[in-house]
Amino acid sequence: MTTNAFAFEKALTNKTKKDVLAGKILEMIFTGLLRDGDVMPSERELGNMFGVSRETVRGALAIVAAYGLISVSHGAKTRVNRNEELLQRCTQLLPELGSVEINNYDVDSVFDSRRVIEAAIARKAAVNIDRKGLAALRKLLDQQKQLFQEPVHFQLSDKNFHKLISEYADNDILLKYTEDLYGYGLHFRRLVMQSEGAIERSYQEHEAIYRALEAGNPEAAEQAMLQHIDSVYCTTVEAMRGCS
Repeated sequence: MTTNAFAFEKALTNKTKKDVLAGKILEMIFTGLLRDGDVMPSERELGNMFGVSRETVRGALAIVAAYGLISVSHGAKTRVNRNEELLQRCTQLLPELGSVEINNYDVDSVFDSRRVIEAAIARKAAVNIDRKGLAALRKLLDQQKQLFQEPVHFQLSDKNFHKLISEYADNDILLKYTEDLYGYGLHFRRLVMQSEGAIERSYQEHEAIYRALEAGNPEAAEQAMLQHIDSVYCTTVEAMRGCS
């Protein structure tokens, strides 16, 4: 079982790792996970998040920079450039990015779907996950523990944490659904992540999921995942109401 973020995509295409990673970064910008002015994680941090070399990260960033969506300068931090003109131009060049429609659904429908899908994923992952997968999750958790004051970087690692678990469900349809659903309400999640204690709470919920997976306990994994999804739902709804 592959434990990096590229197994599903590479099975369908002949793209290189840098092409796949560039697509992921573009998707994160397009969906609003990364927003205008955000500082990108370092090459080393991105390499750790996605299980690739710094050379691969460098190549991916060069591709994204060619679309104008990030600014890369030697000796300076890489920042996101995100505005409607750039997004529209990117959609013309990459039409598949224009299919993100999950935010058209209401919050209850999305989270009801997440409960069903991610509960099933957690149960299957608890049976299928191996030492490499657990080691990869542990690495992400160790990284997240250092990101309590870095909401943007934490969300990138969070997305990868959920994706990795989904890969071990060994079901490409569930994997696709959970990735689509994750994109819902990212603007509000950003607000939540900036509140005191929010990242640490999410990290602790991830730890509970990890312990259940490590124990190979499908019931415990399902319950830990459901508790996490319910927590995300409650804080997302609160943020939405606060902005209404």
